[in-house]
Order: sequence, then structure tokens, then C-alpha cells
Amino acid sequence: MCRHNVETINIHKIANYLHRRCPLLKILALRIDMRGHMLRDSSIGSFKQITEMHSLFNYVEKWDPRLAISSHVLIVSILVILEVYYQYGQCAVTAKYSKTNMKLTHRIMDMLDDLSIIYWPDCQSLLNVLRNETYNIWDQDVDLSIEWPFKSNHNHSKLNNIQLFIETFQNNDFNVEYYPDRKLFSLSSVNEKSARQPHVDIWLWKRYGEHEIKPVLQLFDSSLKYQSRLISDIYPLKSVKWLGRNVKIPRQSHKIAYKEYGISYMKPIFIRNNCLHNLIDGRWFYNA
Repeated sequence: MCRHNVETINIHKIANYLHRRCPLLKILALRIDMRGHMLRDSSIGSFKQITEMHSLFNYVEKWDPRLAISSHVLIVSILVILEVYYQYGQCAVTAKYSKTNMKLTHRIMDMLDDLSIIYWPDCQSLLNVLRNETYNIWDQDVDLSIEWPFKSNHNHSKLNNIQLFIETFQNNDFNVEYYPDRKLFSLSSVNEKSARQPHVDIWLWKRYGEHEIKPVLQLFDSSLKYQSRLISDIYPLKSVKWLGRNVKIPRQSHKIAYKEYGISYMKPIFIRNNCLHNLIDGRWFYNA
């Protein structure tokens, strides 16, 4: 027992938890502050027993004044897998993942239609519409946007109460994760309670400058470039076909896509970051 106030951890329990959440994990780096506890170099020997606790630990070295416990060699293997996944797999999620996400998207759009809530595809999903695509094989979610709070004369203005809004989704058999700082709902099926699973993001845009010459919809999130959009670029929405149904998109959708993604927005591009997320989160072998 150390004389200092320290937290006791169960290394074996933590390793098993990481293995369950990320089955492909082969690298685990653990840094333990050993200041005041390693009085001589020979004390490192007792910590080699840690490597016998779990297959994730196979290398121990002293990194004064800390003890470093980590896997080795397999870093190169992971990088090779990532590059192969990028070059030959196009960072794709499984067909089952995409199909599940499409069914989820239809369910959510049906619910929004029933509630007379105006929505439109946004971000990557807006690009899918403009390119006459359904869904990119590497996409992890679908993005929809709505204007919120609703106007006082809206049929469901009571949903300006965020808790009632969340309960409305839940009553329609959706799992809801709400991120208030981002003004974002992430919806999934009730048995899929994680952003790693198929999900639809709904962005909440707020109207500003109602009585000014150029009113805007704004949403200040670091993932968005075009955070303040002219109302005249959004409304009136245009009707188009997407996913085999009529949906509405912003009046100046190409302008919005250009400002968000740049001049090459009509060209599908997948990046290594897509691969990294889909690899770590297990979407490349999803089969729920």
C-alpha cells in the first residue's frame, strides 16, 4: 500500500473492457507516475508481472520517472492494415451497416413528416443528393437539418421544450443522444445505443436577424465551415428525389455545398480519417 493518496486500478479489468469495446485493439500504452515510488533501478523487475496479466501487455520499460507499459511491434501492422483499408477497401462500412442506416433514415423522415417538421439533408448527405448518390460506402451516418426553435404558430411549438422534443423521439422508438453545446440530436434504434452504430444526426439551426435585411440561420459547431447561412439561401426549399422519396433541399444547395466543402464538392472523396474511425469503431465488420 502506497503512503500517498493514489487511485487503485484493476489493470486486468480495464484491459478486458478495452478488448470488448475495440476487438481490434493491439496497442495499449499505459503511463504510471512512479515519482517517489521507484527508489532504485532494480524495482522495475516487479512490474514485469504486469505483462502476464493480459495479452495486451507484452513490453515493460522504465521511463524515469515513470513506468511505461505498452505493446510493441504491432504499430507497424496497424498502419499497414489502415493503408490497405484505405487503398483497396475505400474505408467502407459493411453493406449491413449502410442498409440499417437507410432504414433508420426513412423512419426518422417519416416521423418528421408526421409532425410537420421541415427538414433537409445537410453536410455529406446534401452532397449525396446533389451527386445523385444514395449513400457513400464509407459514410457512418446521415445528416439532416431543421430550424429550431419552431415559430410560435407551428403545430408542434411545444417541442421548443427540448425535453419534450427528446421524449417525442423516444416515444417513437428511437434512442436519443443530445449534445447541447453542438445543438445536435444523434438518433439510433433503441437497440443501437452508440454513435458507433448506424445513426442519423439532426442539426438544430437557429434564426437570427428576423427584422434585418439579411436574416440568417446559424449553428456554431467546429465541424461546420459555413456556420451562418442566409435565410434566402435556405428557403423556399426545393423538392427533389432521394432514397426513393421526395425530400426538400435548400434553395441554394450548390452554394452551401461550395462554401462548406470547396470547389471539388461534386467529387466523392474519402480520407484516411474515415478509415481510422470506421476501423476503430468496428463499422467495417458490423453485422448486428
